[in-house]
Amino acid sequence: MNGRAQAGHATTREGSDGDSHPIDVAIVGGGIIGLAQAHELLRRGFRVALFESHVSCATQASHANGGQISAESATPWMSPQIRRELPRWLFDRHRPVSLQPLRMGWGTLPWLASALGNTSQRRYLVNHSALHTLARYSLGIWKDVEADLATQLVPGSGVLYLYRSRREWDRAQALLARERDLAIRVETLDPDGCLKRMPLLRQSKIQAAGGFWYPDDRFGDCAAACDKLLMHLTRNGARVHMDEAVRAIEPGQGFVVLVTGRARYRVGQVVIAAGVGSAALARTAAIRLPICPVKGYTRTYPAPPLACEGPAFADLSRKVVFTPLGDRLRAAGMAVFGGFDDRPDEQYLSRIHDTAIDWLPGLRDTASQLDWACLRAMTPDGLPILGAVGSAGIFLNVGHGPLGWTLAAGAARIVADEIESGKHAGAIDSAPFRLDRDRRSAGWCVFARVSPAG
Repeated sequence: MNGRAQAGHATTREGSDGDSHPIDVAIVGGGIIGLAQAHELLRRGFRVALFESHVSCATQASHANGGQISAESATPWMSPQIRRELPRWLFDRHRPVSLQPLRMGWGTLPWLASALGNTSQRRYLVNHSALHTLARYSLGIWKDVEADLATQLVPGSGVLYLYRSRREWDRAQALLARERDLAIRVETLDPDGCLKRMPLLRQSKIQAAGGFWYPDDRFGDCAAACDKLLMHLTRNGARVHMDEAVRAIEPGQGFVVLVTGRARYRVGQVVIAAGVGSAALARTAAIRLPICPVKGYTRTYPAPPLACEGPAFADLSRKVVFTPLGDRLRAAGMAVFGGFDDRPDEQYLSRIHDTAIDWLPGLRDTASQLDWACLRAMTPDGLPILGAVGSAGIFLNVGHGPLGWTLAAGAARIVADEIESGKHAGAIDSAPFRLDRDRRSAGWCVFARVSPAG
C-alpha cells in the first residue's frame, strides 16, 4: 500500500478562494532538511506540500555552509575537548566557540547547562555512537537520492583533518582508540603523511602535527544540491509554497491545520523542519523543543591560483573547514552563542581568514566573494530530534546543528518510515533521536516537553 492510500485522511485547503489541493503531508522549511524530507515522502506516493517563508529555498543554513558530508568524521560538538579547552579559549582570539551572554538571553542558560552535561567522556561516547550510525546511514541514502535524480549532488570525496599541536593530536588519537567498536573508516597520518595526501600544504606557514584521512567523507555545494532537489520535486507533483510563512500549527482530530498569512491548510500530517524557526512554530502546538541558535560563518574565495579539485580539509584545532567548490573555495567555522542575530560580524570573518592564510598563504590578498553567517539549530547532546510528537499528526525533523547536510537524507528516511508505518521500523535504532529520549542520562533539561494535547 503506498503512502497516499495509507494517509486516507488527506484533507484540503480552507482558503478564501475555495481552491482544493489535497495534501497528505506538509513540510515546513525549504532548506536541505525539508527538501530531503519532501523527496523521501514524494517517492513513496504521498501528496506533499512544502512551505518556505522566504522567496526561494536554501536561503538560511543551507545557502553557503561548509559543504562537507561527514559520513565517518561526524562528532557531537559537545565533547570532552570543549570542557578541557574552554578556560583556555576564553583568552584565545582564535577560539572556535564564543559566548555572548547579553545577546543570548536568560532562557539559554538551562540549555548551556544541559550541553555542558554532555561534555563528559561517557556521554560523548554514547552520543557519538548514535550520531555516527545516523551519518553513515545517511550517506548511503544520499547515494540513493543521486540515483533517483540521475545526477551528482555531492561530487567530491575525501576529507583530511589536521591538528596544529602534538598535544591535541595525541588526545585525538587516544579518543579515537576508545571508539574502536564504531569501526570508523579512517587513516591516521603523521606530518609527512598529511603532505603526501595534500601536497598543497607544502606552501603552508605551519606544519600539521598529524591528521586523519576520511576517504568516505564527501563535499560539494549544498545550495546547488537544494536547487536540484527542488526542481525534481516540482517536476514530480509536489506543491511548493514560497514566501508563505507558517505562523501556527493547530492539531485536530485526524488532521492538522497550518495557519499562514494567506490561508488555513487542513492536512493529514505535518513535518516541522524549519531550522532555528522550529522552536517558535512548535510552541504554537504546545511543543517545547530544546534547541538553541548557534551562529556559524563562512567566506568564499575565488579558486585560482589554488588547486581546487580537492581534497577538502579541516583545521580541527580551530574547527575551520575548507571545501573546494569548482572555481571557489569555501572556508567555514565558528560557533557563536549570541541569540537570533544572524548578521555577519567582521571580527569572526577575520579569524576565519587568519586560519585560511596559515594553511593557504596565497589567500592573503584574495578578497572573499561572499561573507556569510547563519544560525544553526543545536540540541544539548548534538543529536537531531526526529519522529512523531504524541498522536497529533505532528512530526519533527530538527536540531541537526552543523551537520544538516550530513544527516538530512537519513533523518528524512527515519521520519518517513514512521509516517508510513505508524511506528519505528527503519534500518537503524531511532530511539536516540526521539524528543522523549532519556533526558536525565543525556543531560537534557526539563524545558523540552509536550502538552497532553500534543
